[in-house]
Order: sequence, then structure tokens, then C-alpha cells
Amino acid sequence: AGHLFNRMAYEYKHSPPGTTGFRGSGRARRPEGPLSPGRRARAYAIDCEMIEVYLQDNNKLQQAVVSTGIVDESMEVILYARVRKPSSSIVVNDAFVRTSGGLIADYNKGLSIFSTRDVISRLVQEGAIIVGWQIDSDLRALGLEKSIPPEQIIDLAYKFVTTNGHRCKLAEAYRTVFRRNFLAHNAGDDAKVTMELYHYWNEAQKRQTVRVDLSFFCINWHCFKLSNTGMSRGDALWKFLRPRSTDREVLIEEDDGKNAYKLKYRQKADRDAYMLLVKKRLSEHKIYPIGKPLKVGNGKGTEVDFGVFRSHLYRVVR
Repeated sequence: AGHLFNRMAYEYKHSPPGTTGFRGSGRARRPEGPLSPGRRARAYAIDCEMIEVYLQDNNKLQQAVVSTGIVDESMEVILYARVRKPSSSIVVNDAFVRTSGGLIADYNKGLSIFSTRDVISRLVQEGAIIVGWQIDSDLRALGLEKSIPPEQIIDLAYKFVTTNGHRCKLAEAYRTVFRRNFLAHNAGDDAKVTMELYHYWNEAQKRQTVRVDLSFFCINWHCFKLSNTGMSRGDALWKFLRPRSTDREVLIEEDDGKNAYKLKYRQKADRDAYMLLVKKRLSEHKIYPIGKPLKVGNGKGTEVDFGVFRSHLYRVVR
């Protein structure tokens, strides 16, 4: 009996991933594949937070994973871990993970990238479906972009699109679908949010593409008249029109360098807050709107003349 138990334990320990572990008639038997009739593959949502590093060994810039989250279908976080940056690398840009991800800027602690990669690889070998948002960048940073069969990957960034068929952000899809605030702060939270959206797409929408009703709330500053102010255009942009540093994640900035300086906010409340800030800056220099806001024809927003420049506020369906 002792010999039989030892043999069974040995076979289980050394069995390939996804097998029963016991040879029985002499061969380990794999379970049905994830796409086999009568079997539904388990899904796991993953998310990675990354920084940009410079690899001194080969003089190369690359994205390095510094934290990873994995969540199963029951919304349980089965892994959240800090991941060490590559040895002999120098951090070039970690602004996003410090401000939005809330990570302490010690990137030499945590699991090795190989440990994280092995966990995901094992799930894939067992037939799991890996779900993510713009998951190609996560898999590339993990070194798994060529290791997972396409049929075992679901990128929700292509399942939730805007009215005009464009891609959107994870937070935008979540807020629009569930009508509640996006409270994710790290890779584990982001993976949870991703899994919630997966359930909505997979069950409520029967795997049909979800149209997300989104708009850009735009401000176009134009008609600069600064010759009598002693200011250059650059001075005016910096002194009056620059966005808050915290706005950088919620807007798109476009500047033609001549006449038009355009900001496209993802939420109206953020644009309203920006306009209040600009008016406060202008009032401190005795600059006020001239007359009332004018409606632009065909419902294309409103325009305000400040004398030194004009603002055009309008909305664009995405």
C-alpha cells in the first residue's frame, strides 16, 4: 500500500498541467479542451500596471510590469502582486502608477516576472480563457504575446465601442454600462472591473458588441489678439489656458501652434471645472467676457469673446 501511495504521489507531482495526474491504464488523460462540446472554459481577468524603463544591458527602452492582478469569475482576486523591475534597469517614467495606481516607488520588490508569467501560463495550459482590456500590451509586457492561442484570449476593448465604432477607455465603458463611479486603484481592482464587464458582455448582451454612448466635451480657443498685451501666444496659454495637471488623464490636447488650441474632455463636469479655473485666472488680470455667449449655428455649441481670444464650447458624439 505504501508503495502504491508513493507511486500515485509521484505521478501527480510530475503530471503535465491540466491532466488528472494518475496514469491508470498507463497514460495520463487530459480533460476536455476549453472549446469542447459540453464544457465551458473558465475565464480569468488580468491586468498589469507598467512603467517605462531603460535597459542598460542592451540600450533599450521598454515597458516593465510592476504589479499584476488576476480575478476569477466569482470576482475573487486570486493574485495581486508587486513585480520587480528588470535588474540593471533605470526607471524613465512611472508617473501613471504613482498617481493613478498608488504604488510606492520601490520597484525592486515583489515577485519576479517569471513567477507571474508562470501563473498565467498554467491557467492557459489548463484551458482557461484570459480576459483583459487592451490585453495585447499586458501580454507583451509579460512576454506572453506569442504563447497564448488567440481562441483563449478575449480583449474587451473590442467588445465595448462608442456609437461611431471607436475604442474607449475601461473606466468610460464601466461608468456608462453600470452608471456608477469607477473606483479602481490598482491592478487587482482593474481586473475586477474587467471581469464585471466580461459578465455583462457574456451574459446580458449574449456576446454581442456593446455600444457605449460617449461624447467629447470640447473647448476650442481661437482668434488670439495679443498684440496690445505684451504677451506671446505661449505666454497666454501658460498663464490662462493651461489645464490642471490632474486633467492630463481625462482630456486630449490639440494645438496647431497658430490659431487653434483645442481641449477635448471626456466628461462635461471636468470641462466645466476647467472653464471656472480659466475665468478665475482671467479675472485676476481684469479680463472678462464681452457680452453674452453666442450660439453657433446648427446646434454647434456656444462662443464667448474674451477680447484677447475666443472660446468655442461644443460636444462631439464619439
